[in-house]
Amino acid sequence: MRAGIYARHSTDKQGTSSEDQIRRCQEFCRFKGYDVVKVYRDEALSGAHIENRPGINALLIGALDGRFDVVIAEDLSRISRDQADTANFFKKMIFLGVPVETVSEGLINELHIGLKSTMNALYLKDLAEKTHRGVIAAVLRGGVPGGKLYGYDLVHALDESGEPIRGKRTINPQQAAIVREIFAAYDAGQKLKHICEDLNRRGIEAPNGGKWAPTTLVGSFVRQTGLLRQTLYNGTITFNKMQYRKHPETGRRVSIMRPESEWVTVPIPELAIVEENLFASVQRSLDQRSARQRERKLAPKVMTEEEKREISITRSREWRRSQAITGKRANAVFGGKLYCGKHGEPIVATYARHYSCKSKGCPNRSLNYDQIIAFVIKAISTLDQDMIMAHFDNADMVKRRSKLEGEIKRLRKELEDIRTGLNKVIEALGPDARSHEIRAFFDDKSEQIHRTKLDISRCERQLADTSLPKSIDRILARHNKLIAKLRVWSRDPEAVIPLRQIIDRLTIHATWDEIEERWDRRCEVTFDFPAIIAADKRHSQ
Repeated sequence: MRAGIYARHSTDKQGTSSEDQIRRCQEFCRFKGYDVVKVYRDEALSGAHIENRPGINALLIGALDGRFDVVIAEDLSRISRDQADTANFFKKMIFLGVPVETVSEGLINELHIGLKSTMNALYLKDLAEKTHRGVIAAVLRGGVPGGKLYGYDLVHALDESGEPIRGKRTINPQQAAIVREIFAAYDAGQKLKHICEDLNRRGIEAPNGGKWAPTTLVGSFVRQTGLLRQTLYNGTITFNKMQYRKHPETGRRVSIMRPESEWVTVPIPELAIVEENLFASVQRSLDQRSARQRERKLAPKVMTEEEKREISITRSREWRRSQAITGKRANAVFGGKLYCGKHGEPIVATYARHYSCKSKGCPNRSLNYDQIIAFVIKAISTLDQDMIMAHFDNADMVKRRSKLEGEIKRLRKELEDIRTGLNKVIEALGPDARSHEIRAFFDDKSEQIHRTKLDISRCERQLADTSLPKSIDRILARHNKLIAKLRVWSRDPEAVIPLRQIIDRLTIHATWDEIEERWDRRCEVTFDFPAIIAADKRHSQ
């Protein structure tokens, strides 16, 4: 008879187990006179479910194709420890006319399936309970379950009986300082994405070695995960929150929250990183922000379109008012100033860090933030002395200056004429200039003088705004300093706010490169030169 051998071991620590099983099955086949035609194996895979094991599935396909006449395994638990899977496998083999034999039990029949598979299932349940009980015991002895935890280093130590203490940890000073900084920033009201951007900009690695993301900090509200919810930072380990079960259809492990009454908390004050009041304040903020987030998600489902529109208008007004009154930073230096060069439409945010022109089929669609900020920085870096001089020396500006100079000259002559005429009246009247009519005449002339002075002052300010400034070098030095800050961190409020004030419009142009077969994009900037001069005056005061 042709025999197909199947072997399986559960973990990497049993690396030689499957080889031992195969060797024993081969000896059994020699004793029985079977010819081994194929060996199937599953290494480091649990026996709780068949669906996710390639070896056992290949065995089923081999039986269907008639590649062997009998299946040989060391014992029935190697096939599966699940009662339903074992029975299902046996039914398939009976249907195909392929008997199943094991070295331990011999030829398998319905009695083995009922009794032995039940014992195997009970073994799995008992093993899970013992493992869980052992982890709880380790926690109560001061160990911390789980893998690497940001802010701590693993310590290898022995207990009084010489046994290793699993999960022993010590505080990592550098990472602990970052944890305190994150808690303080969140408690101060900073947004999660701004905290993450700051950490990434400084080159600080996230717990997983990559970049920081908001989910790293807050995790899941339902599962109470995330760095900001880690109770060990407050000197208390919370364990037994989750339990894992095999899904009956897929065989995959699914995590399920236990009732809070079953959670295990053990104080470990020597591992506290964050001060107790700060930790409690952050937990309250997390609950409040999570509640508001849930409300924002659920509210639109029960609102009418009119209510949604009213809320949208109100939020827009509040945002614009806060931007105008307070010194809050804008999200991006190009926010609200970016336009498509092809259609003239605004390029607006569509989803996380992605922006698009409103016109369908436009090449300026689905541009990511990093692309746009690179174009924008390159464009606004072009400000130089020639550009400033060209603005103030163009024909329209020269004409405007000439008009203002003529207006100032006219107003000064008018002022001089009023004063001269007033002096002549005073000299002619002498002491008699005390009647009611004369006083009214003087008041009227005084008001004319005051109004003319104001007009002269207004024209002089406008002339100054249209004249080439003497401090071009200072303007460019300050501008380049702001650009340097923007290159380090593109959302630095000390650079974003002043640069936004001097930018009138940013236009993205896209041209098709026939050779490279891709879109080449560039950004064109329109500066607000009066704002540049005004900013220089404010800065120099």
